[in-house]
Amino acid sequence: MSVLDTVLGVIFLSQTGVGVLGNSFLCFYIFTLFSSCRARPMHVILAQLTMTNIIGLISRGFPEGVFYLQKGYLLGNLGCKMVFYVQRVSRGLSIGTTFLLSAFQAVTVSPSNSRLAKVKVQKLIRPSCVSLWIFNMILEINVPLYVTGPRSHNSSYTGGFDLLYCYWGTVSQGITILPSLRDILFVGGLVCSSGYIVFLLDRHHQRVQYIHSESLSSGTSPELKATETVLMLVSIFVCAYCISCGITLYKVYVTHLGVQVMNVGTFATLCFPTISPFLLIHRGAV
Repeated sequence: MSVLDTVLGVIFLSQTGVGVLGNSFLCFYIFTLFSSCRARPMHVILAQLTMTNIIGLISRGFPEGVFYLQKGYLLGNLGCKMVFYVQRVSRGLSIGTTFLLSAFQAVTVSPSNSRLAKVKVQKLIRPSCVSLWIFNMILEINVPLYVTGPRSHNSSYTGGFDLLYCYWGTVSQGITILPSLRDILFVGGLVCSSGYIVFLLDRHHQRVQYIHSESLSSGTSPELKATETVLMLVSIFVCAYCISCGITLYKVYVTHLGVQVMNVGTFATLCFPTISPFLLIHRGAV
């Protein structure tokens, strides 16, 4: 085991440990709000986001860190199938929940005379969260069929690509088209809702400057602060998603992609679930 392997293992396990700790604390705090009847509708989405972050960190960061520290293949065929299925489901949940959070905030800050303000979004949050779980679990149901143990255990594997400690046996358009469409729709909706929020914030800022009112400009309302926090989360998510998605696509179509480039993708993927709980706590969004 080289020094680089040790460093990578420590980095991935540190990301996982810090992220799980932060998300667990935030999740516990949100559930105390539910028990004391002080929870707001947005807390339902944040609770799902924290749980999704924990699942994603454990299923992605922990195996990666252990692989580099022990330099061994701990997962067999069944382990790889389970771990990568959970990874894919948590990834889809993360994209969908972040979109849901952005869309909810866009409706919340909409002017009272707009059509969006008339949407009873509070009644749609819980069904939407449950639907995201069911939708992603069904959409990724084919993952265990194509993921197996490491290629080094069976040299007959061809037509796929290595995933360090596991192997994706078959890559075809039929397997990836539905998850890709999901990503495009959710990320596209995420960008549109965030752009709408930025437009509203800019219009509000111009109106405040025009009025020159000390009472309006001296402080920041909770709604405005929450909106700014959501925009920060969305920015971090989109940056991490673009890096990870770009590297994954390059891996699919360029077979000689270096392992270190894949490590950059893993690090970027783990950044959002690690940073987001601390950003929410620091900004007082809960």
